[in-house]
This record gives sequence, C-alpha cells and structure tokens, in this order.
Amino acid sequence: MSETKLRYSKQRETIYEVLKNDWSHPNVDDIYTQVKQLIPDISLGTVYRNLNLLADHKRITRLDIGDGVIHFDARIEPHFHMVCDECGTIQDIVCQQSTLDELINKVNEQSEHDIHGAHILFHGTCSHCLKKKS
Repeated sequence: MSETKLRYSKQRETIYEVLKNDWSHPNVDDIYTQVKQLIPDISLGTVYRNLNLLADHKRITRLDIGDGVIHFDARIEPHFHMVCDECGTIQDIVCQQSTLDELINKVNEQSEHDIHGAHILFHGTCSHCLKKKS
C-alpha cells in the first residue's frame, strides 16, 4: 500500500468491492456497468479516477494484456495471468514464489541487467475450453 492513506469514499469502496468480487479481470466499462447498478448517479469519470487512485495506492493492479484495453485485478498477491487463445478470458495462474525467483536469477545470470521483478503473461487454452474440446 502507498505511504499516503486513502480517505474513505463510499463510491471508491463500492468500486473496490465490485472489482474484488469479479475474477474476470474486467475493464473500466465492465466495472462502471456493475457499479452503476449500485450507485445509479455515478459517472464513468468517477470510476476511472477511483480505479487509477486504487492502482496508484497498490490496492488493485492494472493489467495490460495487449488487447488495447486496461483490465483491473483486485488480487494483489503475486500471481501470473494467462489469456485463453480460444475464448479470450484472462485466468489467474498461481505458482510458488521460488519459481519466479529462479527465473529472475537465471535471467540476471544471462544478461547485463539487474532484474528484480516480472509481469508474465501466458497464452494458451483454459481448462474450460480444453473440456469443451474433448
């Protein structure tokens, strides 16, 4: 969390709760649609500002998967993401921290850089689509 504390805001807390309960990694329009059902007079600009504020304070994560839209994730503990090539969903991939540490150590050994973190985006077929294929 950022060193400066966020003041309480009903709108911000509602936006956060909507995102926390949506594991689909929604974009701002999806979040706005859900929040508008709870707070009918909220504006899209308010949702944008609050999502960016929450991300700046490390309460949520911005996720760019290369589709031209920023997605958001309330799950802030270390994990990776996979985009399904079949259905386009974004899935969470959880693995041990030691796996990432080992990868970073190998990259540091083989490069002239000092890597200390990574955002890895996997591509593949999700378990739901694999089941539909078989």
